Amino acid sequence: MRGIYISPEQLQQMLEHVTEQAPNEACGLLGGSNSRVQQVVPVKNAAESQVRYRMDPAEQVSALFGFEERGMELVAIYHSHPTGPPGPSSIDIREDAYPDAFQLIWFLEAGDWVCRAYRYGDRGAVEVPLCLGSGDEEHGGQNQ
Repeated sequence: MRGIYISPEQLQQMLEHVTEQAPNEACGLLGGSNSRVQQVVPVKNAAESQVRYRMDPAEQVSALFGFEERGMELVAIYHSHPTGPPGPSSIDIREDAYPDAFQLIWFLEAGDWVCRAYRYGDRGAVEVPLCLGSGDEEHGGQNQ
């Protein structure tokens, strides 16, 4: 199953953002191409909520135009679930507006942040591999 490729530094950037925004949900966009992340763009959660996120519209549009200007596309959307659940919620799936993008969800497990990648579709959420590296390695990236 095709997964998403991300560097340890990009994963760390998201981790810092979700940690900094807790106890509210954090959110952001990942730009790149061919399932490979090249840029992480944190976006303000306009809902300022512990159980929901709404990307600030101006920041979201700015990030998407920035990707386009750099020859990238939207690869994934990330957000956190500081109070659970440990995966996509029914609201996440119902309100998905970018069916071609991966969805990365951060949640707490035994006090530590964990990130998992998903695709949403007709059958709900399906977990996909989250691979560390560029995806160009001979044997692929290492699963997170």
